[in-house]
Amino acid sequence: MSENNYGALMLKSALDISVDVTKITSPGIYPIIHGNASVPDASSGLLKVSLTPSKPQITFQKENSSVVYSFVNGNWEKPTATDVDALAKSQNGSDIPDKKQFARNIGAAVAFSGGIAIGGDANPWTTAEFIVWLESQGAFNHPYWMCKGSWSYAENKVITDTGCGNICLAGAVIEVMGVRGAMTIRVTTPTTTLGGGVASAQFTYIDNGEGYSPGWRRDFNTINKPTAGDVGALPITGGRINGALGIGTDNALGGNSIVFGDDDTGFKWHSDGVLGIYANNALVGYIDNSGLHMSVDVLTNGAVRAGDGKKLSLTSNNNSTMTATFNLWGDANRPTVIELDDDQGWHLYSQRNPDGSIVFTVNGDITANTLRAGEAIYQNNGDIFGSAWGGWLSNWINNNFVRAVRLGPQAISGGLWRDYQLGGGNVVTGFHTDGSWEMEGDDDKVYYRPVQFLVGGTWITASSV
Repeated sequence: MSENNYGALMLKSALDISVDVTKITSPGIYPIIHGNASVPDASSGLLKVSLTPSKPQITFQKENSSVVYSFVNGNWEKPTATDVDALAKSQNGSDIPDKKQFARNIGAAVAFSGGIAIGGDANPWTTAEFIVWLESQGAFNHPYWMCKGSWSYAENKVITDTGCGNICLAGAVIEVMGVRGAMTIRVTTPTTTLGGGVASAQFTYIDNGEGYSPGWRRDFNTINKPTAGDVGALPITGGRINGALGIGTDNALGGNSIVFGDDDTGFKWHSDGVLGIYANNALVGYIDNSGLHMSVDVLTNGAVRAGDGKKLSLTSNNNSTMTATFNLWGDANRPTVIELDDDQGWHLYSQRNPDGSIVFTVNGDITANTLRAGEAIYQNNGDIFGSAWGGWLSNWINNNFVRAVRLGPQAISGGLWRDYQLGGGNVVTGFHTDGSWEMEGDDDKVYYRPVQFLVGGTWITASSV
C-alpha cells in the first residue's frame, strides 16, 4: 500500500525521543516513546501523519486516552466542546442551551429562585390560587422543585384556607414534589411573619389525584409545640375530658366516671348534682347537695364530726373491751327506738310510742347531779322540787313538821291554895310547900315550864286542846 494513499496509513517504526515529531511530513502511524518533548506532556502514544491537498495533518493520541490532539499553527490543540457537540467543563453548565429541559430530562432537582415575589402583594390567597402560580413557574415539570419567597411582606401572598394556620409566603421556602395531578407541597415559614401567619412552621399539602381528599397539615416542632387540645390531651391548667377516665387501669364503669387502680372502683356521675360511689362495680353510696349517703358501713380510725363551727363528734379510743352500737329501729308497737348496745346487751333506749309519747329507759343505774321531770327537780342531795310541795320538799317539811321539842323558860306561881290549874301548854316541873303536903297558900309555890315546838325555824308554845 502506498504511503500517499489517503485511505490508509502504514505503521512505522517507533521514533527516538530526540525526534521533533512536528517536523515529520511522511504519512504514517508512528509509535512515540515516553519522554519525547515535542508531543503533549511528553507522553507515549501514537502519532499520525496524513496528507491533505494543501499540507500534512499531524495528530497525537496519548496512550490509554481517547483524546486526540491536533498540531495547528505550531501548537498542539485538543478538540473543543463545540468540535464534538459537547458541554464545556469550564462553563459549569452555562453552555446548556435549554437548562430547564436539561434538568427535566435528567430528573434533577431545580432551585428555581432564592428570592422571588410570590403573588406580588400581601393579600389573602387560596390554596387553588397558590397551585396555579406554582404551575405557571414550571414547578410541576420537575420531580423536585423549590424556591424561596423574597423578604418583603408587600410582595408575597398569605394562604388563609389551610385549616391549620395561615401561611405568610414572605421569606418562606417552598418545595414541590410530583406532578400536577399528584403532588406534595411543603412550605417552611421564617421565624417572623405577618398577616396572622404561623412563624417557624412547616406546612405540607398532599393531593394524589382522583379519589383522594387533599389537604394541609402542620408539623409541630420545638417552637410550635402542640397544645393539649391539638393532641387530645388534658392541659395541666385544667380542661375537659369527654368520656370515662381510668387512672392506672382501663375504665369499666363507663359514662362520665373516674376509676382508680381497679377498673370498676371510683366515682360516676348519675344525674344533675348526684355523684355515685362504686367499689367493685357495686354502688356503695352517693353524694348530692343534701350530703353523703352510704348504703354500707362507714369505718374510720378517727372521729366522725358533724357541724361547721362547733362540731358534734363520734369517736372511739379503741381501748374498750366490747364494741358499742347506736341503732335506730322500730316496729308497729314501738315505732321509733334509738338504742345503745354493746356485745352483752342494751344499755338504754329512747322510744316513741304509738300514741306519740316518749319513754326513756336505762338498763341499770342513773347517776346525775340533777334530774328533771317536767317542772319537778330531783337534786343529788335528795331534795325534790315540785308543785306538790309548793317548791322544795325540804322547805315543805321544814314548814310542816316539828323538828324539835323543848321546855320553855321556868315560871313560878306562889300563894297557891290546894287546887291550881296551869295554863295550856305548861308542865309542872316542881313544888314548894311550907311543911305540909297540902298547898295552903302563903309560901306554897309551883314551878312550871311551857312546852315548845320548833317549826320552820320558829319555836312555838304548845296550846291546850
